Amino acid sequence: MKRILMKTMFLVLVITLVIGEVLAKRCQSSMKEYDPESQLCCDFGVVPNFNGRGQKLDCCTDKTYIVDSEICCEKDVFKTFTEDGKNQSCCGATSYKKSEKVCCNNTLYDKINGINSCCGSSPIDPKTTTCCRDRNSNKRPHIIGTYMKCCGIEYYNKTTHYCRKNRIVLPFSTSLCSNHKYDILKQKCCTGTLHNVSDSDEQYKCCGTKLYNTVEEKCCGGSLTIPHVAECCEKGHYYPRSQTCCNGLPVNITSSTEKCCGNGLYDSQYQECCGSVIYNTSSHQCCQPGGDIIVKSTEYKCCGKISYDSQEDVCCTKNKFSGETFKIITKSVEYHDTCCVLSDIENSQSYSSITHRCQLGSIINKTAMCGSHPYNKTSDLCCGGVFDEMGLDEGRDCCGIKSYNMTTKICCDNTIYLKTNKQSCHQNNTEFIHEIHHRLPRHIDYGICSYCNLHSIKDIKLFLESATTLCKRFVLKIAKLTTSIAGNTTTVDGFIRKNLLSQEPFKKRKIQFQVPCTCQLNTRSIILLTDINDYSKLLRLGDSNLIIPWSKRASNYLQKRATQCVNKFALDTGAGFKISIEYTKPELKGRDRF
Repeated sequence: MKRILMKTMFLVLVITLVIGEVLAKRCQSSMKEYDPESQLCCDFGVVPNFNGRGQKLDCCTDKTYIVDSEICCEKDVFKTFTEDGKNQSCCGATSYKKSEKVCCNNTLYDKINGINSCCGSSPIDPKTTTCCRDRNSNKRPHIIGTYMKCCGIEYYNKTTHYCRKNRIVLPFSTSLCSNHKYDILKQKCCTGTLHNVSDSDEQYKCCGTKLYNTVEEKCCGGSLTIPHVAECCEKGHYYPRSQTCCNGLPVNITSSTEKCCGNGLYDSQYQECCGSVIYNTSSHQCCQPGGDIIVKSTEYKCCGKISYDSQEDVCCTKNKFSGETFKIITKSVEYHDTCCVLSDIENSQSYSSITHRCQLGSIINKTAMCGSHPYNKTSDLCCGGVFDEMGLDEGRDCCGIKSYNMTTKICCDNTIYLKTNKQSCHQNNTEFIHEIHHRLPRHIDYGICSYCNLHSIKDIKLFLESATTLCKRFVLKIAKLTTSIAGNTTTVDGFIRKNLLSQEPFKKRKIQFQVPCTCQLNTRSIILLTDINDYSKLLRLGDSNLIIPWSKRASNYLQKRATQCVNKFALDTGAGFKISIEYTKPELKGRDRF
């Protein structure tokens, strides 16, 4: 127990020494250590922070003074208040009564005749004298006068003079040219050079240091004067009637259709310029400005700026907000004619656009698809893009976009009836199973590409009521569309203007998406129905999405249809807004008027 107690005391002693060493500082005047919390380091040595009466002290050259009741004027100590109760302050090494004197640059002056302030070293009466000062803190007093104003330390009459930015006072008819005064009524300054022409004469202007007559000449590049009938050319000038400027040099022309290409000319009626090379438009083609030039009607095609042999290779194009990326790859099969671009363009694959299509990075057989579902034509059923697995094997047929059992039901005018109630389509019995609208024209199959034919569909409501994918998380109005087509895919750039399912304000933002078909979408605004919420990258849309032309009636219809959906939920999306959505089963049909 005794040993433990001794170890504890030793540790306390060590900690105390360490703390004391950290807190202690060395006073440079005496080279002694002192504690800043309780001691002062003065020029004459270390003294306590407080005197015997508990009054706080501070250093004053070779002595200390009481902070609350005394002042230190350089080396002498004075009372803060005189015996008659007047406040004292320092003026250099002397104390003075602030109520009786004013201190200007360590010189005392009596407060008489209104003098109670300073302007530099001079005592002034602010009611009769103003103090002008410049940016270097120089000051000069001036008697207050009518229409007078400070310009640095100068005081000038603003009715006859003006103040330049460099704080120089000049008469109204005078200015400076390279720090030399000149009469603006008689001379003009051109970049430090004086000319004997009035500054207000608009017929003469400066071109660098030169003066030129605007009626006869003009100025090029701020330093070169040329004839007024000529035009500026980087390395000289040219006359538009007989010349043009090519690559900074004047070149003679013989026809108005001649244009520049590098240092030479070409006839724009049948020629074009590719970078700096001239080619014949009837027989050749330029792969973007500055790219390869290829012969038309040959196996060679353009892929960005590079040409390739279309019998051996295909061109892959990847669209980004920053621009397009191109990659030429070798065909995996001889009859392939286009490219399916994956997330990594380096791993893209070739395929035939006649028999297949590229959807979301996968190559799908066109002849074996029903909407977004692959199907077997010998056993499955495809009704207007709606897939019915084993429909043919189980004896069903199509009625519009619905399938039905032919042994128990009958299809009349795209409406399914029970055979017990209607034996033929000529009966007038009106009892039916499901009302099915007329089958709509499709682009190859039902899905995202059906938009391409919507210009021929007069009743958009009929199209929407036939669709099975209206319940989506986002219903977006997209405007200002521009499209680019590569192979059998279309890339669309636009701006999201609003989310039709949200009442909250939506900030306009960019969107870029791609559809697996060729379709011009730049004629009008559209409505996009989708579950995708990340619009920061290229969206590859498939048949789980839907595009329709924008109209106010279509917008109202979709908003009403949203209220028929079940499984209501609210969520915050990556697009930066909160929405409330309800999902529904495909069978539910809205009866709203369109």
